Amino acid sequence: MSSSIFHDYDVRGRYPDQINEAVFYNLGVALGQAFRPVQIAVGRDTRLSSETLFLYLTAGLASQKIKIIDLGKVATPFCLWYSQKYHIDTVMVTASHNPKDQNGLKIYSGKSGAVDKNSGLLKIKARLDKLDFNLRPVDIKSAQSFFIKGNTAQAFLEYNRYFINQSKGLNPKLKVALDFSNGMAAGELVSILEKSDLNFLTINEVPNGNFPDHGPNPLEESSQKGLKALMKSKKFDLGAIFDGDGDRIVFFDEKGEAVDPSFIFSMLIDFYLKKGDNAVQNAALGKIIKEIAEAKGVKLTVCRVGRSNVQRAMVKNKAVLGAEKSGHYFFKDFYYGDSASLALLAVLKVLSKKKQKLSQLIKPYQKYIILPEINLPFNGRVEDILNKLKEQYKTEKISELDGLTVDSTEWRFNLRKSNTENLWRLNLEGKNKEELKKIKKTIESILSSE
Repeated sequence: MSSSIFHDYDVRGRYPDQINEAVFYNLGVALGQAFRPVQIAVGRDTRLSSETLFLYLTAGLASQKIKIIDLGKVATPFCLWYSQKYHIDTVMVTASHNPKDQNGLKIYSGKSGAVDKNSGLLKIKARLDKLDFNLRPVDIKSAQSFFIKGNTAQAFLEYNRYFINQSKGLNPKLKVALDFSNGMAAGELVSILEKSDLNFLTINEVPNGNFPDHGPNPLEESSQKGLKALMKSKKFDLGAIFDGDGDRIVFFDEKGEAVDPSFIFSMLIDFYLKKGDNAVQNAALGKIIKEIAEAKGVKLTVCRVGRSNVQRAMVKNKAVLGAEKSGHYFFKDFYYGDSASLALLAVLKVLSKKKQKLSQLIKPYQKYIILPEINLPFNGRVEDILNKLKEQYKTEKISELDGLTVDSTEWRFNLRKSNTENLWRLNLEGKNKEELKKIKKTIESILSSE
């Protein structure tokens, strides 16, 4: 059981066969035994299973005599912020952008931020493996006697004040279309945007665990149809889709075209950073970022995919900004954490200051054609596949920091095994679309040969 739900940087699985009440009660016990906190804060998203799982998780924590601060239904970035602001271990019940039939946990240490397999998840797993998974009646009322009044209302007020400060200086003439995917981001952002006098329109704003319009993953084409149709029906300067728990965002230009995060991140580096600053990107993002950083005198660190990996690299290098291909954007003044809402405000500030269309602003960074991330079936051993590809492209620059990155002067690709699904992730870019098609075909041929 635990082997299937513990991933590199979170706990996640299908409800109820992999993730269920018995598992969450035991996760509460195991978390308490592994971390031994005096108190722990717990939030949850709007998924249909989240409220019940929250009750069983907190019952497990209460069995270890741990005091519980109920954060209510919130976006994941709030949990990250809360853990660092108040130095309290914090847990979020969510499966992030995964389909509605899944759920899980994201865990934040009050001392060090996002917890992954290198900083506590394996310790929790070891404790969980020793527990009995038979579901027994749980006295929820008795467990709730361990709930304590936290500073949640004041904390959320402070949190909002921080975002209001970040929203100062936005151009009220900008027209923005926002799709909240019936997730958690609207609760922390809409009132702030209203205070800024920004001209914006929202769809799928009300949280709904059924995700009735589209799934919670903004990267999927099916999730983008509604926003694209809205942007084509009216004139907007910017569009954006948030994921289910509010830590990922996908941007769209005024034409309703999705903008690759490599271009957004390059623009943010160009606008916000100065010589001597540091930035972090994961291995899946494009090569244009390095070129822009070098031109600005910005030190760029490349790390493995995963929000905890990016956050750890940012802390180590005191980086101002960080980004992932999946739409996570990280900020030094947000405890080196990721926030889709902050990313939106950062891009809006650029548009407000530059007074240009987004398509014009990103044009200098579109030196390479960047294909959307390609998911390919995983049906062979990682080592064998990577060795064959290394032989195929032995004359090019090769990195094995995360999967395999092959870098030519005219093109580049990164192929890695997904940390959360049984798939290969392929990111491919270059100057010639026909050349990219050939490389993709070669890679697919090698993958299918196993």
